[in-house]
Amino acid sequence: MNIHLENFIKKKFKKPGKVLDLGAGKFNDVNDFKKLGWFIIGVDKATGVDLNKPFQYEEKFDLVYSNYVIQFIDNKEIFINTCYNNLKIGGWLFLQTFAQGDKIMKYKTLNEEQLNSLLKDKFKKIKIKKYNEFDNCPGHKHWHQILQAVAQKK
Repeated sequence: MNIHLENFIKKKFKKPGKVLDLGAGKFNDVNDFKKLGWFIIGVDKATGVDLNKPFQYEEKFDLVYSNYVIQFIDNKEIFINTCYNNLKIGGWLFLQTFAQGDKIMKYKTLNEEQLNSLLKDKFKKIKIKKYNEFDNCPGHKHWHQILQAVAQKK
């Protein structure tokens, strides 16, 4: 689990709850959340979920999390609606993506204003930060500009 997400859940949650990982990839974060005692559902193409289309799970979640997925989504409004519709009232969204201007990832990236515009009608306590982070994965070894958004469902 990345340190930004780990710090966020320590700050916002006193005890484990329910989390939905949109774009679970290799399910590393799913496994990390399980180790912390969370009930977690991870969805991805591998589970048959196309995040370009609306997705609704039968339960609501305390946290919806998405790590580096929204830049691949064609209709970002549908994706944000999926985040919103799967949250309990007062639940939290934690989203990370590559920022517009990232020299490596140029595919449909967002800037702070665009991300805020997607969130502002459905969420409160929106905090968006941009920062640089070194990608130390084998075969990568380069810097990225990251956008991180946290927001609470109204």
